[in-house]
Formats: sequence, structure tokens, C-alpha cells
Amino acid sequence: MHSSAAPPGYSQAECAARWTSLLAPDTGDLRRELLIELSEYFGAPIGEIEARMADATVRFTEEWRHRVVDPTDERSVVRFYNESETELFDLASWHAEDPIHFRTLVCADIAAQRPGRTYLDYGSGIGSDALVFAAAGFDVTLADVSSPLLAFAKWRCERRGFQVRTIDLKRQSLPARRFDAVLCFDVLEHVHNPLRTLYRIQRSMKPGGLLFVHAPFGEDPDRPMHIVHEDVITPKMPSVGFTRQEGLEADYPAWLWWAPRVYTAFDLPPLDRLGYLVHHVWLRGPAGERWRRSILGFAARLRGFTETAALRVRR
Repeated sequence: MHSSAAPPGYSQAECAARWTSLLAPDTGDLRRELLIELSEYFGAPIGEIEARMADATVRFTEEWRHRVVDPTDERSVVRFYNESETELFDLASWHAEDPIHFRTLVCADIAAQRPGRTYLDYGSGIGSDALVFAAAGFDVTLADVSSPLLAFAKWRCERRGFQVRTIDLKRQSLPARRFDAVLCFDVLEHVHNPLRTLYRIQRSMKPGGLLFVHAPFGEDPDRPMHIVHEDVITPKMPSVGFTRQEGLEADYPAWLWWAPRVYTAFDLPPLDRLGYLVHHVWLRGPAGERWRRSILGFAARLRGFTETAALRVRR
């Protein structure tokens, strides 16, 4: 749900100017700034970097098709993201051109109106969104499965004077109840079990924390690395521990048709969490439904027993 007109400060031209001032403060040119950053990071001439960026999207897709024989093999997919540097150049080209990224400005403004300044960028890519939140005064943690991306995003933030924490999702877990705001953009369509990922994100959030999520599910022949084609998350968000905040989504301007959804995290009782975890993550189909009903029924009986015992104690 979007406003019919852009809210004050959120016209496309205003967002473009603000984004450029944050992401390209030295040159005023997003592509030029990224070329300079990549040149410094790799110690390579700008001409070489420009050539690598120019055809990165095509090369990245070709590399995927050549190296990832079985997209259902999670280890193979993770290995691919860690062996290829081409994704970094592909993302840099995308971030230099696509106004979709202006969405992060609105997300940072929404989050800044609430208490708490701990921010998790889940699937942090090249760190552009992290820079926006860092500039807004948030304590930033980057999380990614790709070591090349994580290293560059950290370097890029620190180059601007922002100290950030990193979490390598291949071998590190998210801390519990740490974050006030989490951004997860264009990630869940790449992971083998999006609901499992959301469970982990939810457990890392403080109750009432904000989750901004965008996941373009659907088969895309040009992006075969989008391995999840069905939206498995939207109907299940309450069962994971998230409540949608459509009122906050009204802050997005109408021209931003790809605007993220906004959710707040809430605590799930442990037994309810186990029931949903069994059903949505561990088991699927009729067997999963029977397990879920059994566990939730047991949880309801246990709560009833606990409430009855508490009444007796009070009497």
C-alpha cells in the first residue's frame, strides 16, 4: 500500500539526490565512485575495473550455469558464491544504475523514528544499504554467505569511517535478541529454505524490532540463481513471529512500486515455535501438519494446565 503522491522528501528526484550524496560524496556520480572504490580495493586500474563491470551480469549468469550443476545442492551453491568475484562487479553495476535502491532511504527513516539503533544487513552484498543506515546513526552488522562480498562491504564501510561488525553465515550464527532493525533485500529467493532463514532472523531481533523484506520469488531465465520460485514466506510470516505493518508501508512513495514489506517481530512461546518449526522447516505436507497439530495441541493443554495451577495457588 502506497500513498498516491510522493511524501515530502520522497520524490524520485529528491531520493536520487540524497542517495547520490550518501553513496557518491566525492564524485557525485554513483558509477564513477564505485569504479574508484573497486580500483582501490583490488589495486587495479580503473579501466580494468570498468571492463570487468561492463559485462559482469552476463558473465555471472554464465558462471552459474557452468559451475552449479545441481541448484538443489546447497553446498555447491554456497561454494559458488565464495569462489566467484564476478558477483561483486554484477552488484556494483546494478547499484550504480537502478533506482530500486532508493527504498533503503525510506526504510532508514522509518527505523530512525523508533527506539534502538542496532541494525543487521542480512545478505549485505556490497554494503550500500549498510552505508545508509550507518550514516543515520545505526550500529551496523553485516551478514553474508559470500566471503568476497562481506570483505568488500566491510572495507567500503570502514573507508567512509564507519566501524561495522561482520557475520560469516557459512560458519557463524546470528546473536539472539540483538537487533532493532533488520533489512533483508533480494536474498530469500537465493536460499534453499527461506523459512528457516526467517526463523534465524526473527530469533536475532528484539521484540518490536522492524524487518524490511523484499524477495522477488518467481522463475527468471535471466537469473537462474533465483532458486526459489514460489512465495513461501508471505502466508507464514505470523507463524515465524512477524506481524505486518501496512501503516508503515504507506510511507513509501507510489513510484516505488517494488517497495519492501515491513514487519515487527514478536515473541513466540517456545512450544509454539517448535510446532511451527517442525511443520514449516523440518516436515512438509500431511505428515508435517499432523506433527504441528499434535505439538500445538500439547502446547495449548500445557498452557491450560499452567493457568489452572496458577489460579489454585492464588486461591
